[in-house]
Amino acid sequence: MKAWKVLTFSTLLLVLFVFSASVEAGSGLRKGTAGATELMIPVGSRGTALGGAFASSVSGVEALYWNPAGVAASSADTEVMFSHLNWIGDINVEYIAVTSRIGDMGHLGFNFKTVGFGDIEQTTVERPDGTGTTFSPNYLTMGVSFSRAMTDRILFGITGKFISEKIMRENATGVGFDFGLQYASGISGLKLGICLMNLGPNMSFDGPDLEHAVALPGTEEGAEEEAVRTTLASFDLPSYLQMGLSYDYLFDDRNLVTAMGSFQNNGYSYDQFNFAAEYIYDDMLFLRGAFTTAYRDDHPLAEDNSDYDNGFVSSDQEYLWGPSFGVGFKFNLTPTTPITFDYAYRMAEFFDAPQWFTVTAGF
Repeated sequence: MKAWKVLTFSTLLLVLFVFSASVEAGSGLRKGTAGATELMIPVGSRGTALGGAFASSVSGVEALYWNPAGVAASSADTEVMFSHLNWIGDINVEYIAVTSRIGDMGHLGFNFKTVGFGDIEQTTVERPDGTGTTFSPNYLTMGVSFSRAMTDRILFGITGKFISEKIMRENATGVGFDFGLQYASGISGLKLGICLMNLGPNMSFDGPDLEHAVALPGTEEGAEEEAVRTTLASFDLPSYLQMGLSYDYLFDDRNLVTAMGSFQNNGYSYDQFNFAAEYIYDDMLFLRGAFTTAYRDDHPLAEDNSDYDNGFVSSDQEYLWGPSFGVGFKFNLTPTTPITFDYAYRMAEFFDAPQWFTVTAGF
């Protein structure tokens, strides 16, 4: 049995690293070339307050978004989570997730995420100030996850997700996959995590508004026009590879501090470094803070612009995000039903700071 577990773990590691070969180093040269970037909008107050640095220690239902391996670390049979986000540009993001233990097999999870843009006034070349009509883009993502404890120290998780984007009568659909591992080392309190996110085939938009009646070249004057459909270019999913470490330091039975950090290799934007800490008092009060920075390099105009400097940036036009903060409260509705309320605030350049509100319940 032990040999089987070692072989399984080795195979999973090999799969992760083979897939990670498709994630190229992040740089300015590829920035903004991916689509379906709503997949990168974080959900959950705790994870956001920690800057996403807790890939190695996230557990329970919140792990569905950050690292599916952590779902298997849940001590509850069932967990439910709802999160609301006031995103930049008056965009609202709603997220619902549920996980459940399925005997000794592991944990099964489901999540549903919608991005609401509100009503947008339609414009045309002839009427750039608006036509008087509005449209509402509709973006949604649905995911199914499976997570299992392979040994007493190794957790593995996988998520398959369906992605749908609709703008007026045009839409794009696709699928993506997340893979994650967590490992509790032999050093007490030290954990490692790795996850490979948003892997999948390209997506592209299509719809009836891309079809137009035109007179084909070479046809006689007055000939009947032919229907021609414009084919739009496809786009990649915003894949990334994240590796993280965390360390729990227990002062006494009531006071716990966790320090954590992660490196995120983004395929279509700058690479990120995330550093965070969480203080827990009596498993009831949670205080969190994080700092994230991106490394800027390979700018397209670097050879022509002597003023451009490579280096770390934060709260900048090249990388909007600054420090994040959060607080959480937990109480037991019944002896076996914990309820947690979490809030997160993240500083942003040029926009009002996004805010997350999350409620989690265990059964």
